[in-house]
Amino acid sequence: MQTDCPLVIIRWQDSAQPISAWKYLSDLPRTQPIECATVGWLLKDNDDVKVICQSVGDLHNPNNAQASGIMTIPARCVISIERLSEERKPSASAETDSGGIGSAETADQDSDSARMRQVSGSLVA
Repeated sequence: MQTDCPLVIIRWQDSAQPISAWKYLSDLPRTQPIECATVGWLLKDNDDVKVICQSVGDLHNPNNAQASGIMTIPARCVISIERLSEERKPSASAETDSGGIGSAETADQDSDSARMRQVSGSLVA
C-alpha cells in the first residue's frame, strides 16, 4: 500500500476517437494515439497501473477521507511522470493580519500533503 501520494503530472497516450461511419479499408485515415496530460495526487503506482485523483476531501478525519476524479491509467500508456511542488503563497488576509485567518489557512494548506499521506492507505486497496 502506498503511503506517499505526491502531486504529479502524468503524460500518457490514449486511443483516438472511434470512427463510427462505415469506411472503405483503402480510405482509412492516418491516425495516431492522442497524448494526454493529467494532474493530481498519485494514489497507486505499480508496474500495471497508475491511479491518480484530482480532488480530495475530509483529510482531517482518516475514516472519512475521500477522493474524487479517480482515474486508472495503464502503466504501458505512460510517457512520463513528473512530481510537482505545491508552492505556498500567503493569502491577502495573511499579509495584512499576522496570525489571523490567512495564517491558519496557510498552515492548513501546508498540512494537506501530510494528511494525504496519512490517509492514502484507506483510499485505495
